[in-house]
Amino acid sequence: MLSLSPELFFTLEGDALTCRPMKGTAVRGETLGEDAALADALAGDPKQRAENLMIVDLMRNDLSRVAQAGSVAVPELFRVERYPTVHQMTSTVTATLAEGADAVDVLTALFPCGSITGAPKQRSMEVIAAVEPEARGIYTGAIGRIDPHGDAAFNVAIRTLAVPAGADMATLGLGSGVVADSRVDEEYAECLAKGAFVTRGQAPLDLIETMAFDPDEGLPLLEAHLARLTASARALGFRFDRHGTRNDLQAATFRLRTPARVRLLLAQSGATAIEVAAMPAPFAAPLCVAVVPLPVDPSDFRLRYKTSDRGFYDAARTAAGTDEVVFVRPDGLLTEGSFTSLFVGDGDGPLRTPPLALGLLPGVLRSGLIDSGRAVEANVSPEDLSGQFFVGNALRGLMPAVVAIAKSEALRL
Repeated sequence: MLSLSPELFFTLEGDALTCRPMKGTAVRGETLGEDAALADALAGDPKQRAENLMIVDLMRNDLSRVAQAGSVAVPELFRVERYPTVHQMTSTVTATLAEGADAVDVLTALFPCGSITGAPKQRSMEVIAAVEPEARGIYTGAIGRIDPHGDAAFNVAIRTLAVPAGADMATLGLGSGVVADSRVDEEYAECLAKGAFVTRGQAPLDLIETMAFDPDEGLPLLEAHLARLTASARALGFRFDRHGTRNDLQAATFRLRTPARVRLLLAQSGATAIEVAAMPAPFAAPLCVAVVPLPVDPSDFRLRYKTSDRGFYDAARTAAGTDEVVFVRPDGLLTEGSFTSLFVGDGDGPLRTPPLALGLLPGVLRSGLIDSGRAVEANVSPEDLSGQFFVGNALRGLMPAVVAIAKSEALRL
C-alpha cells in the first residue's frame, strides 16, 4: 500500500480524540487569482457546507458512543485546505475518551468514516453493498497504528495505491459524494481532479527566483520576488520563511561590489540555496526571436510557477537556434518566451502583454509594468510581432526583438 491520503480519520493522544472529516471539493485554478476565487467559492458554497455539516453531525454522533458525556465539540467548521490538484473542505470534531475505552473501541465506533458513507450510515452502507459490483479493498478503509501506550492515528484510505505482491500494476480508488441533485459530469470531473496527483507526475522540483544585484541599490526588486515566491509556495504547499530568506540574501550579497545575478532556490521542505554569479553579458540588440508551438498543454501547472523543471523551455530555444523563442498556443495566441515575458508596442499607448489566464509566468518585470500602467493584459497573435515588440525579465529589463526563422524551420525551406 502506498497511501498519500490527506484525510485524518482520528487521532487519540491520551484521552484526547480528534477527527477531521473531509467533505467538499473544488479544482485548483490555473492562475493565483482564479485559484483563490475557487477556494473562496468552495468555502461559501451552501451545498458543500450542508454536506460537510451533515458529516460533522454524523461524526459527533459516532464519537459520543466512546466519549465522556458533554465532551464532544466542533472547534472548526468549513476550513478549506489546498492540495496539489484540488481544494478540500474539512471540519474538526474533538472529544474526551470515556473511562475504560481504548483505541480499539474508538475504531469500532467510528469505522467506516462518516465522510465515506454519508448519512444515515447504516442505510448508506446497505445501498453501497447493493449497487457496487465488487469490494473496494483498502480504498475508503483506514490505515494507521496503535502504539504501546494506547495512542493511535488513522487516516481515511483515499489517494491510496494498492499494489499486489509480485504485480506490476497498481489500483487507485477514486470517488465522490453522490447525492440526489448530483450531476454525473461534475462528479466524474471531481474524480479526475482527485486522481490528477498521479497522472500529472510528482517529480521533485524547486521554486526559483532570479534577481539582479546592483552595487548601489542592492536587490532593488527583492520584495517583488519574495512576494511571488510566497504566493507560489502557498499555492504548491512549500514551506517558506520569508523573513529568514531575506536575511540570507542580504548576507550572501553583503560583500558584492559588482553587478551580479542572484539565484534563489526553494525546496518543498523549506530549505533554500543561494547562487551568486557574474551578471550575464547583454544580448546584441535586437534579440532574434522565433515563434514556436507551446510544447506542453496550456493548463500545465509548470507554466504558472518558476520551477527547476524547465527542460521543455530550454529544449525549444535550443531547437530554434535563436536568442529566444515565443510560444504559440494551439488556438493561435502567444504566451511568453522561454525566459522572458512578451510585450507588444502600440504607438504611444501602454505595451500589450498576454493575459495570465492563457498559461504563463507572472513575471516580476511584467507585474511591475502593469502596476505602473506601462503595460496592460491583451491577447497577442504572431501577426502582432510584425511591428515593435519587446521581451524582458527582471534580470535583463526590456529588450527590443525581431522575428527570425527558427533553425528547425529553415532546414525545411
